[in-house]
Amino acid sequence: MKRAWYLGHRADEVAPCAVLVGDPDRIDRIAALMDAPRMLPVKRGLRTVTGGFDGVPVTAVSFGMGAPIATVVMHELADLGTRAFMRIGTAMYFAPAMAGDFLLCEGIASFEGTSASYVSAPDAQTADPALNAVVAARASQAELPLRRGLFATFDAFYRDMFPLEPETGTRVAGRLGEAERRGAIAADMETSALVNAAHALGAGFTSLCIGTVDAHSRDKLDPETTTGREGELFALALGALTRQTQSEDA
Repeated sequence: MKRAWYLGHRADEVAPCAVLVGDPDRIDRIAALMDAPRMLPVKRGLRTVTGGFDGVPVTAVSFGMGAPIATVVMHELADLGTRAFMRIGTAMYFAPAMAGDFLLCEGIASFEGTSASYVSAPDAQTADPALNAVVAARASQAELPLRRGLFATFDAFYRDMFPLEPETGTRVAGRLGEAERRGAIAADMETSALVNAAHALGAGFTSLCIGTVDAHSRDKLDPETTTGREGELFALALGALTRQTQSEDA
């Protein structure tokens, strides 16, 4: 049976739908919401759990940070048979989005280099509208603050998104300003590449994040609120992804 090169998993160990997260510690917290979760062997620091949610098999994998490794994880899972994906986590936000809002990707602005390896027009693709509709409906039912719009994705965090040194402030302001002028509600390091990889691989994909850092002031959402929102994010994402997968299988 086929085995993934980096993840090391077999096709019978992963589900038809998968949640992709950056922080490996989130895998334990997601597993706590699953029925009969099974932790798979860790390869290259990539943590994976497969279990059930609302009676539907689902896999969650942590990729760390950045578009190249995130697309490696997606590509390998797609090769094993996974056909629907959702990247969940945190993101910078632009007004009118506010701290603690749930940010749902519709379109993308690619400032990263990975997308060009998958598509010829990196800004032309969109997130899966059917999956987005399920997310939006469930968020409304749960009375969660959801904003839908454009995600801007960058490669170099300390050169494009957050000026660690004073001399990079002008560059960062320019990059984020360009994203905002294009209508971005969120900025991260993975979404546009994952949208494009999913398009090339024939998979469904969307990105759902909590807005935790103001892109201009760099004010950060407080830890207590972030923890509460994270639990809501996990339930919303798992519920929407498994519901959409179940609908497609019906």
